[in-house]
Amino acid sequence: MTTYKQAAKAVAWVAFFHILGIVALYSWYPGYDIFMHFGGGVAMGLLAFAMFDDQVKQVTFKSKKTWVRRLFYFFLVVGFVMMIGVMWEGYEFFCDHVMNPNFGWKIAQTSVTDTMKDLLDDFLGGLCVVLWRGI
Repeated sequence: MTTYKQAAKAVAWVAFFHILGIVALYSWYPGYDIFMHFGGGVAMGLLAFAMFDDQVKQVTFKSKKTWVRRLFYFFLVVGFVMMIGVMWEGYEFFCDHVMNPNFGWKIAQTSVTDTMKDLLDDFLGGLCVVLWRGI
């Protein structure tokens, strides 16, 4: 069972490494965002499981086949992770087009390919959580 405490620790670590990235690591290491998006996917996957475990005590499936339950958890967690990932990419788009012209910040989204790679990294992080939980 994933708890809010575990999810909060994961989110705090991702936030800590993101701050380190803003200070220096994003410019020093071009692949640093891969690590951050993968870690963000793991953290959001843990949060999805924590919310589900806390709010839904028992889910009863009509089918007795285990693949139905596994598919449900897969779409629940990966769908949540991807939703957060898309919102993050929207935030990066906002910063690039609204904040950067005013403050001269470095562009976060260099291309559509970069955005798709970021979303793939989020997906892989969420998938690892699903596989780790062994649903």
